[in-house]
Amino acid sequence: MRLRFKNIIPSLFLTLILLLILEIISSTLLPVFGFINYRIPFNVLILLYIGFKLETPWIALLVLAVQYLHSFFSNEGWALGTFTGTTICVIVSYVRELIHFNTVFATILITQIFQTVWFLIVSGMIYIQVSNSNLLIEKFWRFLPESLFISFISPAFYILLDRIWKSDQSETFGEGVL
Repeated sequence: MRLRFKNIIPSLFLTLILLLILEIISSTLLPVFGFINYRIPFNVLILLYIGFKLETPWIALLVLAVQYLHSFFSNEGWALGTFTGTTICVIVSYVRELIHFNTVFATILITQIFQTVWFLIVSGMIYIQVSNSNLLIEKFWRFLPESLFISFISPAFYILLDRIWKSDQSETFGEGVL
């Protein structure tokens, strides 16, 4: 869906409010239930949606806005996330015509694949910085349950984002199957 800047602002604002609420819930409720080292990466899910659905020259600024808000709740920082998110959006722009979200399973699978690419890029950058493979192994074991959870909720979450962004419903994320 092609968007101009004036059409982006209201949807971006609502998306950032949604991200803020989800980050607060993830940061407060998961530790209460004993999941101290886990944070659900809703920012990745939002950025994947932006990459999959939106065609705008403002993608990098959208990624920056989402990652900047996410950086308040993460030790990842906005720069690494913005670089990774922009890279993922560029990759998605090249393969967008090959991706079809006509079933829930396809949506889950494609989301998992791109989350894995996200993990590989971030892990590579962290490894360059610290040269500690034990940190990457620990990060991988945290990545698995987080990414599976995000992948399983992605069809419903993308439908919610379709409504926020008033997206064209011609290519849904498995909506007809739910």
